[in-house]
Amino acid sequence: MFESGPIVLPLDGSRRAEAALPVALALARLYEAPIRFVHVLDEDLLLESPRPWGDACAAFAAYVDGLLKTVDATGTVREVEVHPGPTARTILDAALGARLIVIASRGRGGFRGVLGSVADRVVRGSSVPVLIVPAEGNAPLANGTIVVGLDGSTIAEAGLEAAREIGAKLGARLALVRAYSLPAGGSEFTTYSVDLVTLIEEAAQAYLNQTAKAGELTYCLLSPAVDAIDRVARQENAVLVVMASHGKGFARRITLGSQTDRAMHSLRRPLLVIPVTDDGVKVKA
Repeated sequence: MFESGPIVLPLDGSRRAEAALPVALALARLYEAPIRFVHVLDEDLLLESPRPWGDACAAFAAYVDGLLKTVDATGTVREVEVHPGPTARTILDAALGARLIVIASRGRGGFRGVLGSVADRVVRGSSVPVLIVPAEGNAPLANGTIVVGLDGSTIAEAGLEAAREIGAKLGARLALVRAYSLPAGGSEFTTYSVDLVTLIEEAAQAYLNQTAKAGELTYCLLSPAVDAIDRVARQENAVLVVMASHGKGFARRITLGSQTDRAMHSLRRPLLVIPVTDDGVKVKA
């Protein structure tokens, strides 16, 4: 499912951005992949700073080395890159040919970079999977439960493929979530027959039964999709949530699918977004 290549970890010198490091290290071990640490220098700041470019690169390399001494990074191969330019676009360029990007949901600190709204733009523009790590409150990436949001489409099922791959490596079980809703009526007083409600629920559950493999949990809920995913993630104390979204490139991908976009801003767990085309094929870098 995942391409070969490094795991890209953008850092801006903040503690919040550093929250993504344990997840990146866990994935690096799983896939025996190097971590590419990326720092983006604002071009205007670079012009204002008296510090030579080489000193800035050395400072970031020393910062990364210091970080790795605080964690178990045994066997981890590191690459360190510093680039000038607009933050999101530069991160995306640094991730061409990468396995995936791991990025904190918010971050601002010692290197005067910004990760937050940047994370949104990275997800929208990325042609490789992006794992968004909340700066606070997330569980470690380990064996446990991986929650996968499904809606019956081949696009969503591309996310399931990725979740199964990671789950097999982690020894984690999967929980498949299929939310469903009732047809929109012409009035808030519209009522539905018991037979119709039952039919919709049975169809959603039948899809899950056909899709799930042995040992995978299934949840069929009458609820908005993200609410259902969040509910199951809390119940199962999920270590990861996986969703898929349309991948159209930085220029064309103005908005994500509404559910994925909402999940990015409401879930308090690592969220892996898989960019796919309309036919469910993962976008190539």
